[in-house]
Amino acid sequence: MKRLATMTACWLVLAIGSATAGEMRLYSWEAYFSADTIKTFETESGNKVTYDVFDSNDVVETKILAGDSGYDVVTPNLSPHFARQLPLGVWSELDKAQLGNIGNMDPGLMAKLAEVDPDNRHAVPWMWGTTGLGHNVDMIKKIMPDAPVDSWRLVFDPKIAAKFKDCGIALLDDAEQGLGSALIYLGLDPDTENAEELENAVGVIARIRPFVRQFHGSSYVAGLAAGDLCIAMGYSGDMVVATNRSKEAGKTFTIEYRLPKEGNLVWFDTLAIPTDAPNKAAALAFINFLMRPEIAAAAANELGFSTANKAALPLVTEALRANVNFYPTEAEQKKFHLPRVKSEKQDKVWQRAWNRAKGLE
Repeated sequence: MKRLATMTACWLVLAIGSATAGEMRLYSWEAYFSADTIKTFETESGNKVTYDVFDSNDVVETKILAGDSGYDVVTPNLSPHFARQLPLGVWSELDKAQLGNIGNMDPGLMAKLAEVDPDNRHAVPWMWGTTGLGHNVDMIKKIMPDAPVDSWRLVFDPKIAAKFKDCGIALLDDAEQGLGSALIYLGLDPDTENAEELENAVGVIARIRPFVRQFHGSSYVAGLAAGDLCIAMGYSGDMVVATNRSKEAGKTFTIEYRLPKEGNLVWFDTLAIPTDAPNKAAALAFINFLMRPEIAAAAANELGFSTANKAALPLVTEALRANVNFYPTEAEQKKFHLPRVKSEKQDKVWQRAWNRAKGLE
C-alpha cells in the first residue's frame, strides 16, 4: 500500500521487557502500526524500533529473497507471497515458548494460515481485509446520484468511469489485485491461466485507462482524505485511515468503503521473522506484544482492518464490528477469493499483461 521510506520512531531506554534491549527493525505497510503502539513497545522492552515502509508485496519479496535485509519483523501477505517464499527457507521458525499470547488468536484464521504454514510454525496472522472500492459520498452523489457504488461497474464500466474522470479515479498498481478484480467483474476465475480470459481482463483496464488518474499502491489514501480523488480501488482499512485523516484536516465530506456485489479478493497479512533477522529476541517479544487483546483492538480501531485476534473483538468499536464491509457476514465471505500461488512462468505472464493494461507495452 505504501511508498518505500523510513520512519524512525521515538525511542526510550527503559528496559522492563523480556527482549534484549537494542534496535528492532520493522518492515511493513505505512501506518500499519500506530505511533502509540510503537512507543509502548519501546517503553516496555527497551528496544528502539525503526519502522521502514513498503508499497507492494513484490518489493518485500525482492528484498527478503535477496537476503541480509536487516529486518527483524515483516508483514508479508499469506497468499501468494508468503506461500511462495516459505519453501525457500527465508522465514524463521517461531519459538512458541516466547509467544504466550498466541492463544488469543482466532482459531479459524489460524487454521487458514496453517493451510499454507502447517502448525503455524513460521507466522501468525496480524490483520485481514478485502480489496474493494472507497468513494467520496458527496462528490459521487453530485455527479451521479444513482452510481453503482456496490459494484465493480463503478470503475470498470467505461461509460460510468468517464463521468468521474475529473474528480479522480485511482487503481492499485498491482497485477494480482487489478487483473484479479477485473476477472471477478467479468465472472471469470481470478487466478485464470487461460490466455483469452486474462486478455479480457486486460481489455477492461485498458478501456478505462483514460479515466484513471493514478495507478499506485498507497497514495490513494492521501488523495481520498484531501478530496483530490472521488473513487479508489484499495484495501478496506485504508478507507478508515483516509476518513480519519480527512477529519483531522477539517474536511466535511464522507468517505465510504463498499464490497462489490460481484465478489472480491481477500488477503491476510502475517507477522514473520526472516531467518537472518539480527534481533530475533526482540522480534518475538514484539509479536507477542501485538497479540495482547488491548493492543490488537487499538490497532483495529485505528486502522479499520479486521483483527485476527479473537480476544480483541469485544474491544473493537461497535461501529466497525457492525459494518459488514469491514466485518463481513458468512454469506459475503463466500464470495471472497484468496489468490493462489502462481508458477514463475504464470507470474511473468500476469506482469506482462498488467503492463499492457496500463499501456506500458
